[in-house]
Amino acid sequence: MGARQDGFYWRVAATGTSFALFGLGGLVLGYVIFPVVSLLAPDRDTAVRRCRGLIHHSFRLFIGFMKGAGVLTWDVQGAAELRTPGQLVVANHPTLIDIVFLISMIPDATCIVKSDLYRNPFTRGPVRLAGYVANDSPEQLLRDGAAAIDSGTTLVVFPEGSRSVGSDLLTFRRGAAYLWLAARCPLRLVTITASPPTLAKGEKWYQIPHRRPHFHLAVRQWQAAEQAQPPAGSSARDVTREWQQYFHHEISA
Repeated sequence: MGARQDGFYWRVAATGTSFALFGLGGLVLGYVIFPVVSLLAPDRDTAVRRCRGLIHHSFRLFIGFMKGAGVLTWDVQGAAELRTPGQLVVANHPTLIDIVFLISMIPDATCIVKSDLYRNPFTRGPVRLAGYVANDSPEQLLRDGAAAIDSGTTLVVFPEGSRSVGSDLLTFRRGAAYLWLAARCPLRLVTITASPPTLAKGEKWYQIPHRRPHFHLAVRQWQAAEQAQPPAGSSARDVTREWQQYFHHEISA
């Protein structure tokens, strides 16, 4: 494991403070600010976009706080690629805060969330009022996801469905590929790594690494710009296999 570095015990306290603020922020946004925003908006679509914008800025503040407090460092390659409206963003999922990083960089983003988040008191307000897509029904998920992209919203998907275990990718599910083949939209692949690994599946928040972790996000456009559409004859199985091979190569490099 190595010697504890970078103010280890300070980082434990700062990590705990960060997640306490995250939970408190979710309650304030979901039960105080979002209802007011929804009440004052002229229609539901406007309310949803304003709520998503607030989440975007809140996540930027949260990541900034964690960096400023010495919990982590991070960098991103190709951040401008994430600002294209109406696209699908597909990413691997090694840590608890991957979605926080991504939404902090995308002004109008939605994502597929577990239905449990609609029942969690800390998260049900934000995810409902921000119009995030629940994963209850595959058919409804595809319809809602495609509708979001058609409206100009960016949809973020983790095809693993859950956080990776160790350095190995989980087997990708085909839902994201079905959605891309149906939506026929621009596609970005985002490789996320944390060195040393942290906030992985099964880890408690206080099980921090011996030194400050660095998060690296690399954004790539899938295929050349003129080939943003799925190739003729592509199947969800083929696309999913290509994505899994791509991510495996990127995180193994």
